[in-house]
Amino acid sequence: MKKTGLFSALTFILILTSCGPAAENRQVMHERAKIFQDSIANVIRTTMAEAEAPSNVVVMPTPTNAAQAAPQK
Repeated sequence: MKKTGLFSALTFILILTSCGPAAENRQVMHERAKIFQDSIANVIRTTMAEAEAPSNVVVMPTPTNAAQAAPQK
C-alpha cells in the first residue's frame, strides 16, 4: 500500500515538473493573430469598396433585346 502511494506521489510530482512553459510564446501568438485580423479586415474592406463602386459594364443589345428595344410602329 505504501509503495502504491509513493509511486503515485512520485508520478504526480514528475508530471508537475515536466510541464514547462507554453510551446509557443504568447506575444508571438498575439502578433500573428493581429496579422490575420488585419488581412481579413483588408479583404472585407476591398470587397465592400468594389461593391460600392459604380459599374462600368455596358450592356450590348442582343437580337432579342434589340427587338424589344426598337420602337414599334
